[in-house]
Amino acid sequence: MLNPALKIAALFLLLFVSVSIRAQKTDKVFLKNGDVLTGEVESLKFAQLNFNMTSTGTVQIKWLKIAKIVSDKIFEVTTLNGDVLVTQLDSAFFESMHISLNDIVEIVQIKDKFIKRLSGNVDLGFNYTKSSDIVQFNFNSSLTYRKPKKESDLYLSSIISNKTGDSTISKNQNATLSHIRALRNSLYLTSTLGWQQNTELGIASRFLLTAAGGKIFLNDNHQRFLTGSGLSYNVEESDETNMYSSSLEALLTVQYKRFVYLTPKVSIDAKYTIYAGLTDWGRIRMDMNMSGKYEILKDFNVGLTFYYNYDSRPPTGALSTYDYGVNFTLGYEFGK
Repeated sequence: MLNPALKIAALFLLLFVSVSIRAQKTDKVFLKNGDVLTGEVESLKFAQLNFNMTSTGTVQIKWLKIAKIVSDKIFEVTTLNGDVLVTQLDSAFFESMHISLNDIVEIVQIKDKFIKRLSGNVDLGFNYTKSSDIVQFNFNSSLTYRKPKKESDLYLSSIISNKTGDSTISKNQNATLSHIRALRNSLYLTSTLGWQQNTELGIASRFLLTAAGGKIFLNDNHQRFLTGSGLSYNVEESDETNMYSSSLEALLTVQYKRFVYLTPKVSIDAKYTIYAGLTDWGRIRMDMNMSGKYEILKDFNVGLTFYYNYDSRPPTGALSTYDYGVNFTLGYEFGK
């Protein structure tokens, strides 16, 4: 009979071997030129497969060069017709679902550790205009946590402007936490909790809670186009009176993303949202954000961002009914 200590040691050895085998990079990618690569499928986004190999690390393979892919890991797979599937990428999946590689537009590995489910980006910018003596600093960052058919996003942005010799500092800042759930037929539901500040529009502080639903009309390997509508409940503080007021608004949003598959990569993002007052009837607000990024090194990029905010009936103390700006940024992406 084995000594108890030996039994414990044997159990730990068995667990170690089991974890090691599970961690091995055993996925297979069959290329159209006949080559077969062994490693780990990480993700597919915008016609580019991220594939991790022990010898070379993560490489990026054009989707059109791949003939077959095999993996026993669990993935979230998005198809051209809008279906979101949680499955292994084995022969049984392709045969039972009658799906080919051309039908797949996105693959994300469902990882078991919290930290591995995170992805995001950080962008920094600094601008100075001598003719107007205006110094501007901008920062924005996003962090995404992904689970099967669910996604949570934290977004932060800050644009601070100051004219030399002027003590007044202009601020345009946002912090939002949103949750998205994918449904059938390219439909989705989303909710958002956010905070905003825009001294140009007289907003010292605005808290908002939104709920919306929408549809993804276009989703392929090069572009995304979706729309949504819902309600937004706001509580805002005037920059001049420091008094809070609340309102209910209807919202309509349109988003578009374009990815140009070149080396280096180029991407364009645009989002437009209009808010129509329900309790404050006749008030119209608009938010528009556009950004273009150009990859200079792997995961590093340069870009331009444009923002436009409009309020037909801003709070007391507003300097204008609109605010806009163009910023140059340097950015880094991680976990993609």
